[in-house]
Amino acid sequence: MSNRNLQLDSLRGVAAVCVVFHHCIHVADPHLVPRVLNVPLSALSAGDMAGRALLSVFAGGMAVNLFFVLSGAVLMGSLQRETTFSFWTAVSFTARRILRIYPALIVMIVGFGLLSWVYPPSHSPGPFTIRQLVGNSLLINNDVNGATWTLQTEMLMVPFILLTAFGRSVFGNIASVLFLFWATSCLFLGAPFAPDLMNVSLPSFALGMLVPMTISDDARKLPGWVVLVALFAMICIRFAFPVADIKALIAEVALSFLAVSILFRGGESNRAFDNPIMTSLGRISFGIYLIHPVVLSALLPLFVTTFGWDWIATNYAVFGVFFGTVVTAITIPLSQLSERYVERPFIRFGQEAFGSNKIPAGWRRRSKNSFAHTFFEP
Repeated sequence: MSNRNLQLDSLRGVAAVCVVFHHCIHVADPHLVPRVLNVPLSALSAGDMAGRALLSVFAGGMAVNLFFVLSGAVLMGSLQRETTFSFWTAVSFTARRILRIYPALIVMIVGFGLLSWVYPPSHSPGPFTIRQLVGNSLLINNDVNGATWTLQTEMLMVPFILLTAFGRSVFGNIASVLFLFWATSCLFLGAPFAPDLMNVSLPSFALGMLVPMTISDDARKLPGWVVLVALFAMICIRFAFPVADIKALIAEVALSFLAVSILFRGGESNRAFDNPIMTSLGRISFGIYLIHPVVLSALLPLFVTTFGWDWIATNYAVFGVFFGTVVTAITIPLSQLSERYVERPFIRFGQEAFGSNKIPAGWRRRSKNSFAHTFFEP
């Protein structure tokens, strides 16, 4: 736990809350993307202009891309701390990722499945089937909890991260640069598989994986407020350009890289991200992201009965903020329970069973004589 970057945790928490409000606003009107977000500003009414400003602050896609940049940086940073890259490195890294993601995921899926028998969720005509529950628990699909597509992406990225780390151990930092060049081409040419998941996530992860090797003394000296400026610039870009604009997307990811780079081993503490409330939010961010769709689905029928779809769709911004506040307030304590009783024990087990000091005796000699090289130290 001593290596944990609390400011990065806080940034992750902010992104998770943005995703919650994003979903709560969009559930009010499924047509907000083509009607409000993907048109020129000049075509918007005054009400939709205000709605677009709100949606730019709570931009779920932007928050997810920030998640991916941040994950790429943290995961590559953890591999960089290994003195050598060996077969055990790949096995232990993959095992820790599985233990980090799947236990809380399975608990959420089981809970959502049981809840669906009380009354059908808002996005399903009836209770979830066993096939749907098992498929989503294994991340084969996201039929139960649509937000788990990002977890599918996280697991698909594991071999890419390991291959890049191996390439860096043999060829140096040029391996990360070449991977970024190829990943960026996927924005225009499409990923070789799972394009819906990988087209944008590949370059986001690749850029994040460069963070540990680009931290310099000058970057450490940058003032903390630069992070806030970068985040504000991302919001302005999202407001000014249609959501499908590829140039705006590239600028958002680049600004995410800047924000993560400053907080990653940053020298100056940022008060906005380095306080108990924000760090606590960051600690439970995985649970917030994972559990909020269950809470949203459970509460939505009650809110529809109370307000009616016509009022909700017409006042999507007001409804979304109110609904998002309620969903967040209920999700946070559930996320605290998940972090304490599910996530934390399995993370600890992964560290104890698959830490770098747990190399099996039969592999120690092989590791010393393998192709592994010392990782780059910043």
